[in-house]
Amino acid sequence: MDGGSVSSSVVSDEVEVLSTDEAWSEYHLADGTVLRIKPIMIGISRVADAQTADGAPVYNMKSTLVTDVRPARG
Repeated sequence: MDGGSVSSSVVSDEVEVLSTDEAWSEYHLADGTVLRIKPIMIGISRVADAQTADGAPVYNMKSTLVTDVRPARG
């Protein structure tokens, strides 16, 4: 796929998620603030009859980001 948008007419099948490890990414800023971000997958579907150039399956993913701001102490 070329990274462009996928047409809404594309047929895809929802894939069940068997396990997850949705870890926080932490960013420590110079002012002491810590920004924490965690992706949460809402749904994953495999695009029917689609493959990348090297033969890997193509997936559509719906996700959201959970954010947490921890101000500097002091």
